Amino acid sequence: MAKRWQRVLAGDIGGTKTWLALYDAEPGGSLECVAEAKLASGDHPSLRSAIESFLEQSGASLDELRGAAFGIAGPIRGRRVQTTNLPWIIDADRLTEALTVESVTLLNDFHAIALGIDELTDEQLPVLKDGELDPNGPRVILGAGTGLGVAVVTGEGQVLSSEGGHIGFAPRDEFERALLAHLSDKHPRVSVERIVSGMGLEAIYEFVVTTGRAETSIRTKVEAEGGAAITEGALAGDAAAKLTLERFVEAYGAVAGELALVVLATGGLYVAGGIAPKLHAAIPDFAERFSAGMLPKGRMRPLMEATTVRLVNEPRVGLLGARRAALNAL
Repeated sequence: MAKRWQRVLAGDIGGTKTWLALYDAEPGGSLECVAEAKLASGDHPSLRSAIESFLEQSGASLDELRGAAFGIAGPIRGRRVQTTNLPWIIDADRLTEALTVESVTLLNDFHAIALGIDELTDEQLPVLKDGELDPNGPRVILGAGTGLGVAVVTGEGQVLSSEGGHIGFAPRDEFERALLAHLSDKHPRVSVERIVSGMGLEAIYEFVVTTGRAETSIRTKVEAEGGAAITEGALAGDAAAKLTLERFVEAYGAVAGELALVVLATGGLYVAGGIAPKLHAAIPDFAERFSAGMLPKGRMRPLMEATTVRLVNEPRVGLLGARRAALNAL
C-alpha cells in the first residue's frame, strides 16, 4: 500500500444532521474513506462535541490529521460562524488548535455543495428541465432542507456564498397571498425559507387545513412526523397533503426562477438539498410542477425556458465539497 500522503476531516453541518468523514489522500491521487457517520445535530452542544462522538463511534484517530473543512448552514463571518438553526458558534482558529492541524476551513453549506457538484457524474445530476447550456456561464445552486440554501458559481468558477433563502417571499396568486397573510400573523417577516423548506412544507399543510381549502385525515400523524407524513399522505390520496405538495413544488420552482434571473444562470440551475430528491422519487410529475412554478416570469419567460435545471441526486455532495476544500487548503 502506498504511503499515506494526507488525512483530512470533512463535515456537512446542518440544522438536523451533522455528517462527518475522514479521508486519506494517497500520493497517486486516489481517495479512501477511513470513517463516516451521521449524527443528530441537536444531540450535541457544539461541533467539537459532535466530532468527539464521531471518533468514539468510529474508532478512528486524528493522530495523522493534516486539515479539516466544514460546510455549515449559516453565514461565515471571517473565521467564525453562528449556525442558523443550531445554537452553535464555530471558530476556525479554536478548532485548528483543538484538532492540532495545519488548517481548518469554514464554508457556507451551499458553498461546499457548489464545490461538490464538480465531483459528481451526469448520472448523479439528472435533468429536470432541458435548456441551453453555456459551460462557462454562471450557475445557481439552491436546495430546501431544514432551511433554504443558495450559492452562485461565477463563469470563472468562483463560488459566491449567499443567504438568498432569506429574501422576502413574493406571492404569485390568491392562494399565496392568503398564505403570506396567514404566516405574517406568526412572523414579523416572511422569507422564502418560511415556505420552501421542511418547516415550509408543514406550514403550507397547516394553512391548507386551517383555512378549509382541502380535507385531511392525517393531521395527527403530520403533527407527530412532519413532512414525511405529508408526502406519505399525498401518495395515499389525502387531499390536503396532495394540495400541499403541489403548491410546495411550484413555489420551489418559482423561487428557483427568481434566483436564476438575478445572475442570468446560463450555466444551469442545480436543485440540491434533502427534500427535492425524495419528492422527485415519490411524485411522478415533480419536474413538470417545478417548471410550472419557474417559467411564468412575464417578459423573462424565454430566459426561463432556456435555463437548464438539474437535480443534485447525491446526498454526500456537501461532504465531497468540504473534502475538496480541506485538500485545497493544504
